[in-house]
Amino acid sequence: MTQRPRKSPLENPGRLARSLNLTAPRHSFAIVFALIVVTVIFQLSVHDTELTRLIRVILQAVVAITALRAAGAHVRLLRGSLIVVSVMVAVACVGLVVPSELTTIVQRIMLLALIALTPVAILGGVVRELREDRRVTVETVYCGLCIYLLFGTGFAVLFAAIEDIGNSPFFTTVTNGTSSEFLYYSLATLTTTGYGDFVAATEFGRAMSVTEALIGQMYLVTVLAVIVSNVRGRGGLVN
Repeated sequence: MTQRPRKSPLENPGRLARSLNLTAPRHSFAIVFALIVVTVIFQLSVHDTELTRLIRVILQAVVAITALRAAGAHVRLLRGSLIVVSVMVAVACVGLVVPSELTTIVQRIMLLALIALTPVAILGGVVRELREDRRVTVETVYCGLCIYLLFGTGFAVLFAAIEDIGNSPFFTTVTNGTSSEFLYYSLATLTTTGYGDFVAATEFGRAMSVTEALIGQMYLVTVLAVIVSNVRGRGGLVN
Protein backbone atom coordinates (compact mmCIF):
# COMPACT_ATOMS: atom_id res chain seq x y z
CA MET A 1 0.00 0.00 0.00
CA THR A 2 1.48 3.32 -1.11
CA GLN A 3 1.66 5.96 1.57
CA ARG A 4 0.73 9.49 0.72
CA PRO A 5 3.67 11.89 1.08
CA ARG A 6 3.42 14.17 4.07
CA LYS A 7 3.07 17.83 3.28
CA SER A 8 5.57 20.25 4.70
CA PRO A 9 4.36 23.26 6.71
CA LEU A 10 5.21 25.53 3.79
CA GLU A 11 2.74 23.62 1.58
CA ASN A 12 -0.09 24.14 4.04
CA PRO A 13 -0.78 27.77 4.99
CA GLY A 14 -3.02 26.78 7.90
CA ARG A 15 -0.42 24.45 9.33
CA LEU A 16 2.28 27.08 8.84
CA ALA A 17 0.22 29.70 10.67
CA ARG A 18 -0.40 27.30 13.55
CA SER A 19 3.27 26.31 13.79
CA LEU A 20 4.27 29.98 14.07
CA ASN A 21 1.23 30.77 16.24
CA LEU A 22 0.15 33.31 13.61
CA THR A 23 -3.56 32.55 13.68
CA ALA A 24 -5.06 35.98 14.40
CA PRO A 25 -6.14 38.39 11.62
CA ARG A 26 -3.24 40.17 9.89
CA HIS A 27 -2.72 43.92 10.03
CA SER A 28 -0.85 46.38 7.84
CA PHE A 29 2.94 46.50 8.05
CA ALA A 30 2.77 50.14 6.95
CA ILE A 31 2.40 51.05 10.64
CA VAL A 32 5.53 49.03 11.47
CA PHE A 33 7.44 50.82 8.71
CA ALA A 34 6.25 54.22 9.97
CA LEU A 35 7.33 53.38 13.54
CA ILE A 36 10.79 52.32 12.35
CA VAL A 37 11.15 55.61 10.42
CA VAL A 38 10.13 57.53 13.56
CA THR A 39 12.70 55.58 15.59
CA VAL A 40 15.43 56.37 13.05
CA ILE A 41 14.57 60.08 12.94
CA PHE A 42 14.46 60.26 16.74
CA GLN A 43 17.88 58.64 17.10
CA LEU A 44 19.43 60.92 14.48
CA SER A 45 18.06 64.11 16.01
CA VAL A 46 18.67 63.74 19.78
CA HIS A 47 21.72 63.80 22.01
CA ASP A 48 23.05 60.55 23.43
CA THR A 49 21.92 60.47 27.08
CA GLU A 50 20.62 57.84 29.49
CA LEU A 51 17.07 59.06 28.89
CA THR A 52 17.26 59.04 25.09
CA ARG A 53 18.83 55.55 25.13
CA LEU A 54 15.94 54.34 27.28
CA ILE A 55 13.42 55.96 24.92
CA ARG A 56 15.08 54.16 22.00
CA VAL A 57 14.64 50.84 23.79
CA ILE A 58 10.97 51.65 24.42
CA LEU A 59 10.42 52.66 20.80
CA GLN A 60 12.07 49.49 19.53
CA ALA A 61 9.94 47.42 21.92
CA VAL A 62 6.82 49.06 20.45
CA VAL A 63 8.09 48.26 16.94
CA ALA A 64 8.64 44.59 17.85
CA ILE A 65 5.18 44.16 19.40
CA THR A 66 3.53 45.99 16.50
CA ALA A 67 5.33 43.70 14.03
CA LEU A 68 4.02 40.63 15.86
CA ARG A 69 0.50 42.04 15.79
CA ALA A 70 0.78 42.87 12.08
CA ALA A 71 1.88 39.29 11.36
CA GLY A 72 -1.25 38.03 13.13
CA ALA A 73 0.32 36.61 16.28
CA HIS A 74 -2.06 34.86 18.68
CA VAL A 75 -3.08 36.84 21.73
CA ARG A 76 -1.13 34.44 23.99
CA LEU A 77 2.05 35.05 21.98
CA LEU A 78 1.45 38.79 22.13
CA ARG A 79 0.97 38.69 25.89
CA GLY A 80 4.09 36.59 26.40
CA SER A 81 6.14 38.86 24.13
CA LEU A 82 4.79 41.91 25.95
CA ILE A 83 5.97 40.47 29.27
CA VAL A 84 9.42 39.76 27.83
CA VAL A 85 9.89 43.23 26.32
CA SER A 86 8.55 44.83 29.51
CA VAL A 87 11.25 43.04 31.48
CA MET A 88 13.85 44.21 28.96
CA VAL A 89 12.65 47.80 29.26
CA ALA A 90 12.72 47.52 33.05
CA VAL A 91 16.33 46.31 32.88
CA ALA A 92 17.17 49.21 30.56
CA CYS A 93 15.66 51.62 33.10
CA VAL A 94 18.51 50.78 35.46
CA GLY A 95 20.64 53.11 33.34
CA LEU A 96 18.62 56.07 34.59
CA VAL A 97 19.11 55.14 38.24
CA VAL A 98 22.71 53.92 38.07
CA PRO A 99 24.35 55.43 34.96
CA SER A 100 27.60 53.68 34.10
CA GLU A 101 29.45 52.08 31.20
CA LEU A 102 28.01 48.68 32.20
CA THR A 103 24.41 49.90 32.13
CA THR A 104 25.07 51.55 28.75
CA ILE A 105 26.29 48.21 27.38
CA VAL A 106 23.23 46.48 28.85
CA GLN A 107 20.94 49.00 27.17
CA ARG A 108 22.65 48.40 23.84
CA ILE A 109 22.27 44.62 24.28
CA MET A 110 18.55 45.04 25.03
CA LEU A 111 18.18 47.26 21.97
CA LEU A 112 20.04 44.82 19.73
CA ALA A 113 17.90 41.92 20.99
CA LEU A 114 14.69 43.82 20.20
CA ILE A 115 15.98 44.76 16.75
CA ALA A 116 16.83 41.08 16.10
CA LEU A 117 13.35 39.97 17.23
CA THR A 118 11.48 42.28 14.84
CA PRO A 119 12.64 40.73 11.51
CA VAL A 120 11.56 37.30 12.79
CA ALA A 121 8.00 38.57 13.19
CA ILE A 122 8.16 40.35 9.81
CA LEU A 123 9.43 37.25 7.99
CA GLY A 124 6.68 35.20 9.62
CA GLY A 125 4.13 37.69 8.31
CA VAL A 126 5.65 37.58 4.81
CA VAL A 127 5.55 33.79 4.65
CA ARG A 128 1.98 33.74 5.89
CA GLU A 129 0.90 36.38 3.36
CA LEU A 130 2.54 34.61 0.43
CA ARG A 131 1.00 31.26 1.37
CA GLU A 132 -2.48 32.61 2.07
CA ASP A 133 -2.82 35.27 -0.65
CA ARG A 134 -0.65 33.54 -3.29
CA ARG A 135 0.73 36.87 -4.52
CA VAL A 136 3.19 39.62 -3.70
CA THR A 137 1.43 42.78 -2.53
CA VAL A 138 2.32 46.25 -1.30
CA GLU A 139 2.37 44.77 2.22
CA THR A 140 5.31 42.59 1.13
CA VAL A 141 7.12 45.73 -0.03
CA TYR A 142 6.58 47.33 3.38
CA CYS A 143 8.03 44.20 5.00
CA GLY A 144 11.09 44.37 2.75
CA LEU A 145 11.64 48.04 3.56
CA CYS A 146 11.25 47.37 7.30
CA ILE A 147 13.95 44.70 7.22
CA TYR A 148 16.24 47.00 5.20
CA LEU A 149 16.00 49.78 7.79
CA LEU A 150 16.45 47.27 10.61
CA PHE A 151 19.77 46.26 9.04
CA GLY A 152 20.88 49.88 9.41
CA THR A 153 19.71 50.29 13.01
CA GLY A 154 21.07 46.89 14.01
CA PHE A 155 24.56 47.56 12.65
CA ALA A 156 24.55 50.98 14.34
CA VAL A 157 24.01 49.31 17.72
CA LEU A 158 26.65 46.71 16.85
CA PHE A 159 29.22 49.41 16.02
CA ALA A 160 28.49 51.18 19.32
CA ALA A 161 28.85 47.88 21.20
CA ILE A 162 32.20 47.25 19.51
CA GLU A 163 33.45 50.59 20.84
CA ASP A 164 32.06 49.96 24.35
CA ILE A 165 33.42 46.43 24.68
CA GLY A 166 36.75 47.11 22.95
CA ASN A 167 37.48 50.23 25.04
CA SER A 168 38.91 51.93 21.96
CA PRO A 169 37.44 54.51 19.56
CA PHE A 170 35.46 53.01 16.68
CA PHE A 171 36.06 56.04 14.45
CA THR A 172 39.38 57.58 13.47
CA THR A 173 38.10 61.14 13.92
CA VAL A 174 35.89 60.80 17.03
CA THR A 175 36.97 59.57 20.45
CA ASN A 176 33.53 58.58 21.75
CA GLY A 177 30.89 58.12 19.09
CA THR A 178 27.27 58.98 19.87
CA SER A 179 24.22 56.91 18.93
CA SER A 180 23.26 59.40 16.21
CA GLU A 181 26.79 59.28 14.74
CA PHE A 182 26.78 55.48 14.70
CA LEU A 183 23.38 55.41 12.98
CA TYR A 184 24.44 58.09 10.51
CA TYR A 185 27.56 56.07 9.67
CA SER A 186 25.58 52.81 9.48
CA LEU A 187 22.97 54.17 7.07
CA ALA A 188 25.67 55.78 4.92
CA THR A 189 27.48 52.43 4.83
CA LEU A 190 24.33 50.41 4.16
CA THR A 191 23.49 52.59 1.17
CA THR A 192 27.19 52.81 0.14
CA THR A 193 26.91 56.62 0.15
CA GLY A 194 30.47 57.03 1.38
CA TYR A 195 30.61 60.60 2.66
CA GLY A 196 33.99 59.93 4.26
CA ASP A 197 33.49 62.07 7.38
CA PHE A 198 33.46 58.94 9.57
CA VAL A 199 35.88 56.06 9.04
CA ALA A 200 36.25 52.85 11.07
CA ALA A 201 39.55 52.80 12.98
CA THR A 202 40.01 49.07 13.68
CA GLU A 203 40.27 46.06 11.41
CA PHE A 204 37.20 44.46 12.99
CA GLY A 205 35.24 47.69 12.57
CA ARG A 206 36.22 47.91 8.91
CA ALA A 207 35.28 44.25 8.40
CA MET A 208 31.82 44.84 9.89
CA SER A 209 31.40 47.98 7.80
CA VAL A 210 32.21 46.14 4.57
CA THR A 211 29.86 43.34 5.61
CA GLU A 212 27.03 45.82 6.09
CA ALA A 213 27.73 47.48 2.72
CA LEU A 214 27.68 44.10 0.95
CA ILE A 215 24.46 43.06 2.70
CA GLY A 216 22.82 46.36 1.82
CA GLN A 217 23.67 46.16 -1.87
CA MET A 218 22.84 42.46 -2.26
CA TYR A 219 19.54 42.99 -0.46
CA LEU A 220 18.59 45.89 -2.76
CA VAL A 221 19.45 44.16 -6.04
CA THR A 222 17.99 40.78 -5.10
CA VAL A 223 15.30 40.71 -2.41
CA LEU A 224 13.75 44.17 -2.83
CA ALA A 225 14.15 44.12 -6.61
CA VAL A 226 12.34 40.78 -6.87
CA ILE A 227 9.58 41.92 -4.49
CA VAL A 228 8.91 45.19 -6.30
CA SER A 229 8.97 43.58 -9.74
CA ASN A 230 6.34 41.03 -8.66
CA VAL A 231 3.91 43.27 -6.78
CA ARG A 232 0.34 42.39 -7.61
CA GLY A 233 -2.86 43.95 -6.36
CA ARG A 234 -6.26 42.37 -6.30
CA GLY A 235 -6.86 43.40 -9.89
CA GLY A 236 -3.44 42.50 -11.30
CA LEU A 237 -0.15 44.31 -11.61
CA VAL A 238 0.33 47.54 -9.73
CA ASN A 239 2.02 50.16 -11.89
